[in-house]
Amino acid sequence: MNNTYPTIVRAADLAAYSPANHTGTSNVRVICPETVGATALEVLVGTIVKSHGAKPHAHPHLEQCAYMIEGTGESQADGRVEVVGPGAWSYIPAGAFHSFRVTSDLPGRVLVVYTPPYGENPAHTITEPDPAVSARGEVRVLAAGEAPGAVALIGRDTVGAQWVEIEALRLADGNSLSCAARPDAEQVLYLEDGQLEARVDEQDFDLAPGDFLFLPRGAAAALRCPTGRQASGFLIKGRLPSSPPL
Repeated sequence: MNNTYPTIVRAADLAAYSPANHTGTSNVRVICPETVGATALEVLVGTIVKSHGAKPHAHPHLEQCAYMIEGTGESQADGRVEVVGPGAWSYIPAGAFHSFRVTSDLPGRVLVVYTPPYGENPAHTITEPDPAVSARGEVRVLAAGEAPGAVALIGRDTVGAQWVEIEALRLADGNSLSCAARPDAEQVLYLEDGQLEARVDEQDFDLAPGDFLFLPRGAAAALRCPTGRQASGFLIKGRLPSSPPL
């Protein structure tokens, strides 16, 4: 499928693959050029067994973010080892060498964002340090938190991100929230828990846990949590490097 319309995508409907430079890992590419016609970002869900994960590598021209849905892992970068538990995001700037492994007995489930899309293109990855490649910032691990409404987590002002922006969303009991149209960026709404109603370009969407709603450039969304319910998730925005800053 290849379109530029608002679309709900579910990981369970898609085939899994084994990513390069990983062990014990199974990925499902949810948002990408092949599923929704995305050109500015890629979103996938990975499942990783204990003691496995990503070997040391860097993406010279991509920003990467990862959210721990289930399980616990260790992120290694810049000579530091940080524990990444459920509810935590990590931000990896372009050019930063890093690795990751799951430490919990329970397999880790990770939501991964690449901006621009990675697509397993070998040209976008190096596995040995290169003097010509330097990190465009520091690797950061951040907790999503419990604040209501929309809370900025990853962006230019919080971590110095250039092409990606992520907000935590928490709504309850009939509360509403608007996602403004972005002519320069594609947006993806990921519902982690609860129920959410979305209206996009006069279309109505009902989101269940694990659903991804893709919003192409220029599409705005009105979000509402049904009365008596709660909803939590994330709004992910990505733009091409040639676009104006977020």
